[in-house]
Order: sequence, then structure tokens, then C-alpha cells
Amino acid sequence: MSRELETPPPDWIARFVAELPVGIALFDRELRYVAASAAWLNAFGICAEPLVGRRHGELRHCSGPVLGELQQRALAGESVEGCESAEQDAAGRWRRWVAGARPWREMDGALIGVIASIQELDALATETSLQRAPDALTGLAGRYGFTQRIAEVLADPAPARRAAAMFILDLDHFKGVNDLHGVRVGDNVLKIIANRLVSGTRSRPILEEAGDTGRSRELDMVARLGADEFGIVLGSPTPNLADADAFARRLLQLVHNPIICGSVCIRLTASIGYIITSPAHRTEDDALRDLDIALQEAKARGPNKSVAWEPSLTSTVGRRLFLLDQLRRALDENEFVLHYQPILRLEDGKVVGAEALLRWNHPTDGLVSPAAFLPVLEETGLIVAVGCWVIREVVRQMQVWQLLYGRDIIDWVSVNVSARQFNDPSLLLSTLSEINDSGFPLDRLKVEITESAVMRNAEVTRTALTELQDLGIRIAIDDFGTGYSSLSTLRHYSVDTIKIDAGFTSRLDTADGMELVMALLMIARIYGAEIVAEGIETTSQRDVLRASGCGFGQGYLFARPMDGRSFGAYALTHLVERAEGGDTEWPNDPAGFDHDPTPQAYEATGS
Repeated sequence: MSRELETPPPDWIARFVAELPVGIALFDRELRYVAASAAWLNAFGICAEPLVGRRHGELRHCSGPVLGELQQRALAGESVEGCESAEQDAAGRWRRWVAGARPWREMDGALIGVIASIQELDALATETSLQRAPDALTGLAGRYGFTQRIAEVLADPAPARRAAAMFILDLDHFKGVNDLHGVRVGDNVLKIIANRLVSGTRSRPILEEAGDTGRSRELDMVARLGADEFGIVLGSPTPNLADADAFARRLLQLVHNPIICGSVCIRLTASIGYIITSPAHRTEDDALRDLDIALQEAKARGPNKSVAWEPSLTSTVGRRLFLLDQLRRALDENEFVLHYQPILRLEDGKVVGAEALLRWNHPTDGLVSPAAFLPVLEETGLIVAVGCWVIREVVRQMQVWQLLYGRDIIDWVSVNVSARQFNDPSLLLSTLSEINDSGFPLDRLKVEITESAVMRNAEVTRTALTELQDLGIRIAIDDFGTGYSSLSTLRHYSVDTIKIDAGFTSRLDTADGMELVMALLMIARIYGAEIVAEGIETTSQRDVLRASGCGFGQGYLFARPMDGRSFGAYALTHLVERAEGGDTEWPNDPAGFDHDPTPQAYEATGS
């Protein structure tokens, strides 16, 4: 298994690359810059200082669709040569590429090298066939053609024809297809999607207007804008917003229909942002800006969503981007902290474990509720890096507890893992492998994943769960019973623990609630899984669960989440009292321990 770089590569690598006379850049497995030569920087007109740690596409005028494909293929272990394309530099000049990429095996594949012969094209070349050439894989127009078509629509002398519906469609989590099935299958899937989009566009109902019966829709087009991103322009006769919404939903269905590649059946979802052009869209840049804003909002709302641009979205997306910058800084500046909620054995009240819960200790706002930032971590993919930090921090804290209080202080800690981490599990698995190599017993970790995350990408999840269990890690299904496939989850996956959602625990005082919890307990016992009830707040709830055979519980009856120091003292005090034969029943909100000041704000938790 390829290992992820824990720290930047040695300084000599960056110095060596910087002095090379050719255009060359190194990227880590998250496709962020590690180093680049002066020739590379000069070619794109970018500065070295803010480069490291950023992706190429985050730089102004550096969209890099071909570079992105090279990187993805190198991530998959391929060595690629002779790819030809064109890119814009920071000054807007077009440059011709002949590029290749490969994993740098000397660094265990944790770095990807891209080398390119980069030549400036003259002004005439920007209008040549190199720019207008169709996408080599799908035969569709590329980003340049899409942009030009938008410009043509907006420049039409007839006002009625300056109105058009425009869409950007981005496949959700497409990287998982390449990771699981390989780049060739991924390429075939992209071809199938492209054909479906073309067919769907050509077969859309013509909205006949007075004098427009039978008018050809010569402005309709589909383009491939990047590795897994497509653009669509619907020309005259123009649909209204309701028609555009219906068409967007049709596109989502076209993408979601099963795709058969040999013996493999794949189902995808997509996110779509769209606009109806208006007089406010004076240039193609205006249209592309609003398309991107709508797409970002669609992604923020979850997979398989479409969103029409409206003015209020501009400020919404702006706030989200500002928050993302703050979260990146928080990771770099160690502003994230973990709090731990005890998990007790209901039979005798012994503290056996804890759930690690992520908090953000903002420098001015103090502790920030996870509900305020977890969605942004998830939608942007930053949750992958933060999730690995969580695991390392849990291991560090457990080692501190063991050093201070001994091995018996706690048996295990559970860590929440998001769907995004399972869609691209390479960093998660490499982090755990390194921890395992260090000698830390991974059977002291539990990974919690929700039912919905399990079922979102079943094949990838099954593979990742198997690899985790091979390392000795135990698996817990969180919020059990809230998903649409609880029985299927237990039948098809090897699960060590199920956690009954707090919403079910709170309904134990009703007949229906009692029957439902009893059914969940019976199902878990049939499949041999341990049971943890969440949200225990009263002694009656604890007593009913204990009498019904529920093995473990957590909730405010025992303790609120608390920082690592307070949890260690809490667990030690509990251990000493048990050894002395004292009372093992813990009161609400035990005094003397620092805990979350407003626990109600933290019901949406995770790592």
C-alpha cells in the first residue's frame, strides 16, 4: 500500500526541482503542490511562495483539465506520456503542452511528478484547431468551445436569442470509480455519460412559440469541461426557469441510470448548477461565475441535487468559501480539539470506552458547534485530512492516558468516519497502517459510520471495511435504525457494534418506541453485534435498556463530552471507586470536570 507523506519531503527535493531547466512539478496524493521548477512557474506566471499546499485549479486562470487527468492516472499507478493540450497562464496567454506524469516510486508513490514541454502560443494560435479540438475521450467540445458558445449566445443581436439555459454538471465522487474499477472503466463510464447527455439534449421537447414552429436549435451543445464535469447550453427556443428545472432533473436521472461496463454495474449521481441568461450576463465570465456559484450550492446540498442561480446565492457561497479558508487555517494552526463522551457497560457501570467528538476552538469565538462547520468539511473534501488528524490525535491521547493512568483506564475509543472518507479511503487506510506499524494496537479503535454512508457507495465501502478489519479495527454502525436498509447493512457487512440512535432512546416511554427498540435489540443479537444505546438521559431509560439486554450506553445521564484531561480524571475516579466497592451509578453532569458548556448545540457531532 502506498504511504502518505506525513511531513513535506526533504528540503533538497524542493531545491533540486526548483533548479531544473524543464517544466516539472510534484504533487502529493491530494493533488496539492509540493514543489515546482522555475520553468513551470514562469510558464504559468505564478509565484512560488503561495504555491505549496494548493491545487493547480485553485490558481487564477489555471483550470488544468488535462493536468487533472494526468494526475488522476498517475494516482492510479500509470505512467503517462505524450499528452498534448493547451493551458492559460496567469496573464491569460495560451501555452501548448506536451506532458506526461508518473508516480514517484522512490517516495512510495506518495508524490506524483508531472513534466511538460511548455511553449507560448501566439495570438493566432488561440483561435486554431488546438483550442477548438474536441475532447479526445468523448468527442465533445472542450472548455474553450463551451466558453465560446456562451459568448456567441450573449452577443447575438436578437434579444430573444440572447436568452438561453446553461448548465454545469459535475459527477459526484467519480474518483471512487477510478479507484475501485480502474481508469479504463472510468473512461468508458465517461463516454457513456457523454452519449446520454447528448441524446438527452437533442431529444428535449421543443417549446413552440409564435413563429418559431420547427426552428432548429443550432445553439444546443454539450461539452466536457474537465475530468468529470460537463457543460450544456440550450439555445432558442428558450425554456423558462420551470422548464430548465425539469430538464436538470432529467439530466440527473440520465446520470443515475445503471451503467454496465463488462461485468460491472455502476450507478452515479451528479450535482448541477444552472442559469437562465439575463441582461445582467454581459460576458461569458458573468455567466460562468454564476454557473459555478449555483454548482457549489448544489454540491453543498448533497449528492444528486440541481440548483438554479439566484442573487442571494452569491453571498451564501462567499460566506462558505470564507469559512473554508478559516477551516484550512484551523487545521494548520491546530485549532481543532477532541472531546470524549464516556461509554459505560450498563450491567455494572464500568467505563469501557469513549466516543471522540470533533470541536473547533476558534481563536475569537471559542468552541464552535460541529453543525456549523462539518457540512463544509464534508462537501469540500477537507474532512479527509481532518479525519486523519482525528485518528492520530485519538491515538496520541490514548497513549497519554495509558502513561498517566495505566492500560486499564479505558478499553477503546470510537471515531466517526464520514462517507467522503470512505469514497476515497486511501489516506485513511495509509494513516491507520502507519499507526499499526508503530506498534499501537488497532483493536483499541472503533470506526463509526452511518447507515446512509454505508449504502451510498456499497462496493467501495465493503472493500474499505474489510481492509479496516484486517488491520484489527472494529466497526460500528452509527444511528442504527434510521436508515432505509438496516437489515441489509447487517446481512452484507461484518459489523461489530450497532449504536441505537438517541431518537429511539428518547421514545422508550411510549409503547411504540419500546417495541421499536426491542426489535432493534433483537436484530443486533441475531447478528452477534454489541449494542450501544445513545442519548440515555434518565435512570428509567438506563434501567429499561439494561433489563432488555442492551450492553452499553452513553448520554448525559453519565456525562457530557469533555476534553481529554477531564476524561482521564473522570475515568480514573470511576475506576478507583469501583475498586474500593463504592457506588458505581454516576449522577447527571458530574461536578469537577470540564465539559461542553452547551451540550444541546453538539447533537450533530462527528469527526
